[in-house]
Amino acid sequence: MNARIDLIALKNRQLAAWSSGDYALIGTTLQLVGERLAEVCDVRWDERVLDVAAGNGNATLAAARRGGQVTSTDYVPALLERGAERARAERLKVHFQSADAEALPFDAAAFDVVLSTFGVMFAPDHVQAAAELARVCRPGGSRTDRAGAREPRRQRARRDRRR
Repeated sequence: MNARIDLIALKNRQLAAWSSGDYALIGTTLQLVGERLAEVCDVRWDERVLDVAAGNGNATLAAARRGGQVTSTDYVPALLERGAERARAERLKVHFQSADAEALPFDAAAFDVVLSTFGVMFAPDHVQAAAELARVCRPGGSRTDRAGAREPRRQRARRDRRR
């Protein structure tokens, strides 16, 4: 049987689950992953950076510390607020905005770097989420939707951005 999945209902259930606990506290244990992702993406001063499904902002803050002009998005308001609290504590200028990874409210090619540590992997429609990350990244920009990138990817990302 090939029953279609109601992606909107699934998203609503996920939103309720992500809003029900203190996932921001768990997220702080993954701080190093955000730092590594900003390094792998080679975030540079004044680059426009979008962190998609950012949770409590580990990669957001890492990119901001490197001088990026960061927009941090998630569809869970409580997680965005925790990220905003952390940014204020470090006096980092970051724009926080509610957004769905499958329908990003930004123009095409609006960002130099588009990243997501883990959040995008929870999007019900992976193909649509990946298409959105690609759409909002400028041609030749750097994007990644996973934190496990190794050295060759970093070199390739730097080389691709220089084109």
